[in-house]
Amino acid sequence: MQRDLQFLLDMLQSAELIIQYTNQCSKDEFIENIQLQDSVIRRLLVIAEAARRVSATTRTTLSNISWQEINGMRNRLVHEYDDINLNIVWDVVQNEIPILIQQLKLIVPSDK
Repeated sequence: MQRDLQFLLDMLQSAELIIQYTNQCSKDEFIENIQLQDSVIRRLLVIAEAARRVSATTRTTLSNISWQEINGMRNRLVHEYDDINLNIVWDVVQNEIPILIQQLKLIVPSDK
């Protein structure tokens, strides 16, 4: 479980960074800012890679986390890099990342 906690912490830290990056940003600003897009997409990939490394047992235990959706997002960002729908990325940032943060904060010790 200790390794899993580290991966969950990685997920949480990346999710929180995404919120920091986009906190004062509108959707239009996000669509126009390639550097911001790159930063957010990189952090989404870190979340997905860390999620992939979480053990199957822990993923089963934490069934409220959308493991399949996280992996699906990773696959799209990696394999369809030339056709990323920024509207979907923005939607994930606005609607899914805050929920993920809430879920992870219940699991990851706050002293990490």
